[in-house]
Amino acid sequence: MNICFFPPCDELKPYIDRYWSWENSQEQNKIQMPVVPPAAGIELFIHHRDPFFINHTGELTPDHLIFSTEKSSTILPSSNIGFVAVRFRAGMFRHFTDIPLAELNGHYINMQNIWGHQGKETFEQVSNTISLSGKISILDKFLVNKLAINNKMDTLWNHIINELYKDGGDAILERFSKDLNISYRHFRRKFIEQTGIGPKHFQQLSRFHATIKPLLLNGDKRYLPFALDNGYFDQTHFIKEFKRYMQVTPSDFLQKKNFMSHFYYPKI
Repeated sequence: MNICFFPPCDELKPYIDRYWSWENSQEQNKIQMPVVPPAAGIELFIHHRDPFFINHTGELTPDHLIFSTEKSSTILPSSNIGFVAVRFRAGMFRHFTDIPLAELNGHYINMQNIWGHQGKETFEQVSNTISLSGKISILDKFLVNKLAINNKMDTLWNHIINELYKDGGDAILERFSKDLNISYRHFRRKFIEQTGIGPKHFQQLSRFHATIKPLLLNGDKRYLPFALDNGYFDQTHFIKEFKRYMQVTPSDFLQKKNFMSHFYYPKI
């Protein structure tokens, strides 16, 4: 398989982590595909080969979001993989659409449903462009345009979201609601408007990914030190949360097949 990464243009860097692509040799047999955990961030996939087939949903459209904050998505094995993807930073997709993010949660929605005719047209342009650099250039231009139209210019909320992504404690939630001079209930409602999920759930997902990312990148089964370092009370606490998100125990999941196939990558 061939995996490539591309940085977004400077204007998009606060909102998009990377563009990336995955291309496998057509001579390969079916290869293992990842189980994608629930997440606070959103990823847009545009396939020029077979789209993903999700175990509980079926075959997806050639262009679709993956955004689920409750249920993992098991992608079934495939021998014909080819896509380019946009990885949006946690909580930042709201700068590119006026659709409430809660309405996108768990629906694998496509570009036309999000951006109408322009979304459909951009998908077709990307699909009909052969070079990866050409595909990225089309997406960069399209997303800069959408950012100019939809950008909320709420730098305070961007700061809050980024801080909560790094900090899993309740104290920071109370501090932000006090700084905004609003009740926690009001703060929670506003946070859901910005990200599609509640702030505590957002923190839980961020903590979960901070724990399993290095395990999968390093092929490490020794999860407990990482769990404790990221704020889990004990082994039972982590196992309970892991089963909630992945439907299996960490020991069952942290095996060779999942070390070999996941969507976690080092920073670029």
